[in-house]
Amino acid sequence: MQLGSCQFDIERAQLKNLENGEVWQLPRAELQVLTLLIANRNRIVAKQKLGAADEEHPPLSDSSVTRAVFMLRSFLGPEHEQLIETVKSKGYRLRGEAKPTQWAEVAKIKRWLIVGLMLVCIALTIGLLTQFSKCGSSTEPYSVTPLTLLSGQQIKLISYSKSKTNNESLMNVITQFSAGFKGCYSAPWQDIYLSLSHDEQVFNITMKGEKLGQSVVRNLKLSDFRQQKQFISEAWLDEVALCE
Repeated sequence: MQLGSCQFDIERAQLKNLENGEVWQLPRAELQVLTLLIANRNRIVAKQKLGAADEEHPPLSDSSVTRAVFMLRSFLGPEHEQLIETVKSKGYRLRGEAKPTQWAEVAKIKRWLIVGLMLVCIALTIGLLTQFSKCGSSTEPYSVTPLTLLSGQQIKLISYSKSKTNNESLMNVITQFSAGFKGCYSAPWQDIYLSLSHDEQVFNITMKGEKLGQSVVRNLKLSDFRQQKQFISEAWLDEVALCE
């Protein structure tokens, strides 16, 4: 089953990005929600139905269903996240029909474009590394803030700033982001890298750590083009579940 530029394999419980080859082994909540949305394509499915219990599992909470939808949209990417539509006070709906042939052709063209861009990036990177080696300079973080969880676990919040004009805004957003770890006993993250774009419209987050003996990386990007910006909200913190 094709969803945007992703392929869903229900038997293996996998979602594969056909553009970059990334494969996601779906957790129980995401697998159940996606399976039910596909089975009811173009129809509204209530949260209660998406989170219903089965013979092997207890029911999912509304917040778990919301978080599952958020994670599925994130993997589908900005171009296709609208495939899963939120119907206010009613539930969610998977929109449109799958077009495997069309998306396969698009994915093929995009792969060639990506290869070309990678070659350009490699050439630019070599040039930049050569320049930096001559100058003997390196990019230093703007600040490193330790964060202590309830278990005593230490997490480092490492922020980078490309402009001196947005440092105050960056630290304000980091303070809001840190609030998401309040009440966490532990978390799989060790180092979290944070940066705010020069125009203060994009907040980038890269979380690195270890879970079940394997290295894990989670990338989040928040955009806010309003004059009065609020990247972080309680609703967003509930959806992303930083402790997990």
